[in-house]
Amino acid sequence: MQQIPLEEEVEFNASPQKGLNFRPILRTVQRKVLLILGITALSTAAGVFLNSKSPSIYQGRFQMLVEPVTSEQRRTDPNAIITGDVKDGRGAQLDYSTIFEILTGAGTLSDIADQVKTEHPNSNFNPGQLKAGLTVERLESEKFDGDTKIIQISYQDEDGEIVESVLKTTAQKYLKYSLEERKSRIDQGVQFIDDQIPDLQRRVDTLQAQLQKLQKQYNLIDPASQGGELFTKVREIETEQLATERELQELKALEQNLENQLNLTPNEAIAASALSEDPSYQQLLTELKTVESEIATESARFQSDSPQIQALEEKRQNFQNLITQEILRILGQNTAGAVNNPQVLAFQNPTRLELIKQLVETTNQIQVLETRNQAITKNKNDVERQAAQFPAVAGQYNGIQRQLDVTTKTLDQLLTQRETLRVEAAQNTVPWELIVEPQVDRGLDGQPEPQPGDSKLILLGVAGGLMFGLLLAIAYEKLRNIFYTTEDIEDTTNLPLLGKIPLEKSLKKARKAAKVGRSIDATRKSYPASSLFLEAFESLYANIRFRFSEQPVRSLVICSAGSGDGKSTIALNLAQTAAAMGQQVLLVDANLRSPLGLHTQLGLPNAEGLSELLNNKLTVNELLEQSIVEENLSVLTAGQPLLDSPKRLASSQMQHLMDKFQARFDLVIYDTPNLIDYTDANFLAANTDGILMVAAVRKTKPSLVQQSLDQLNTFGLLILGVVANRVKSSSLTQPPHPPPEFSAREEEEEEVSEELVEVMQERS
Repeated sequence: MQQIPLEEEVEFNASPQKGLNFRPILRTVQRKVLLILGITALSTAAGVFLNSKSPSIYQGRFQMLVEPVTSEQRRTDPNAIITGDVKDGRGAQLDYSTIFEILTGAGTLSDIADQVKTEHPNSNFNPGQLKAGLTVERLESEKFDGDTKIIQISYQDEDGEIVESVLKTTAQKYLKYSLEERKSRIDQGVQFIDDQIPDLQRRVDTLQAQLQKLQKQYNLIDPASQGGELFTKVREIETEQLATERELQELKALEQNLENQLNLTPNEAIAASALSEDPSYQQLLTELKTVESEIATESARFQSDSPQIQALEEKRQNFQNLITQEILRILGQNTAGAVNNPQVLAFQNPTRLELIKQLVETTNQIQVLETRNQAITKNKNDVERQAAQFPAVAGQYNGIQRQLDVTTKTLDQLLTQRETLRVEAAQNTVPWELIVEPQVDRGLDGQPEPQPGDSKLILLGVAGGLMFGLLLAIAYEKLRNIFYTTEDIEDTTNLPLLGKIPLEKSLKKARKAAKVGRSIDATRKSYPASSLFLEAFESLYANIRFRFSEQPVRSLVICSAGSGDGKSTIALNLAQTAAAMGQQVLLVDANLRSPLGLHTQLGLPNAEGLSELLNNKLTVNELLEQSIVEENLSVLTAGQPLLDSPKRLASSQMQHLMDKFQARFDLVIYDTPNLIDYTDANFLAANTDGILMVAAVRKTKPSLVQQSLDQLNTFGLLILGVVANRVKSSSLTQPPHPPPEFSAREEEEEEVSEELVEVMQERS
């Protein structure tokens, strides 16, 4: 069975594909390759002929090195000096575009043309002729992939002697230009240096003054080493401060411990120590104790107001006053308040005296450390302030120093370069170098040899021929306006191609036999259809059945854009194929405009049919004919032609009949008139499951098909797909078997006869 690929998803009435589609053009090229090659051959021959008639052209050239190559040369190049780009010895790059404009300018070419004219007075040489043949270009190195510093000057003309003269004159002119331009650039370089030196000298003086001011203000000699020393000093001061604070904390803890043990402050301890070591004070204390002992003894014998007791009390008071005076004498006025603590006046044994001594020493050390810590803190603040300021100062110093170094170096270079330029100005060396002498292409005999003919005309002929041939082939096929292959049908309709029906020439013989009264059964036996033809319809039916399995197709309209596309043949054979596979099929001839229809191919009477059903004259059962070809195939002929067929086919009665047909049969197929001339198919398709469009290869016009599709899309009618009819057997999987005793001449006669019959059917 012929295979038609199935798509996973079916797109109905798909819109045209976007983007360029070159497949039709490629198919056109394949079909018209001989035409295209023939036109190309003619145009190429014309190009060869014109090329052979072209005059002989002579050509010559020379090459010049226009930039320094070595580093030393680049350092002394005036361009580098003027731009100041001399640090790496690269120098400034030449502006080749400007140089080429000057070399090919009107003034330069006019001088060259005048000199050549002087050497060849009989020629009509002029600057325009020189400009047309002269080429100046920069050479590129193919081996090292880069631009060179070499320019090539070439010239071509019909006179070899003129070419040689032009090249020599041009070389001399360009070398002279390079010398003059070099001297001009040297003068510019000297002037540039003279303009720059005063400003640079003033800048050097200013920077040196700023540097000296910073050195004096911040005592700078070497900022790098001084900065390290300053930060080292900060760290040392911090270490010393931490050690002093730690020692101070330890002494304060010791002082507090001694005060707690003695119950004395440092001042009180000093007073107690002084009193305990004074003999007068100790003697008065002893006498005071003696008087107090006497008072205690006499108090047992006398009353407190007795003269003895009063005398002792007065004596004790006198001793106390003497003791107070002695304390003031010993301690002085500032520490007199320390005697308020009883421990100060108490007797101090050697142990307490030792502790008092330790307390006094600790207090003195604390005072010394606190004084030292204050000095360290002050020194640290001063050093830290200097350290905070130092980076900015050092940065300013280094920045000025760098500027001074650069400016000084630039000044020294300019002074050196000025002397170099002055030396060069006295020289007459040509800066550009002629590395390839002017020469004209010559043959083995030493005479100027013309250049090979220009192949542009030949290439133009080839390209033009191909293009013109392609355009002519496309225009020819557009004018013919037919489908050449099934691919053309797919590209135009953008619909699923459900079947490819081969050209079956035995059918034409069978139809002719049926028209002359031969029985259908005898005709089928005498002119059997090929296996390829039958398999094509089996594949078409399989596609319709399984492609639309979710919504099975129970009824469909078979139509074509124009007449003679074989839609009736498609309808009949599709109905027979479906019936042969066990389906109850009804084939309805809905072409109510033609007296010639399917009944002629089936040998059935057509006195009554669909027309009479629509006129309510007969019932369906009375008009259905059983096909003698297939048992499961029923046929409803068209009946007598109706002038108002669109109105009848659009009526509710027709819709009622179609509902009856679909309820009774598994598949109902309607054969209709063409879509361009009539609207009958549109009314029928609105009540069926879809339309099956038929297009014949090398017969149907794409413009008519597109017009029909636009009309169906406007009406919103569903198109199931397209069937390609009359396809060449060679493009299918298996060639058909020709029927016996059927000559080529008979085939041609029958094909023409069949087309005329179908046209007559449509027109009638």
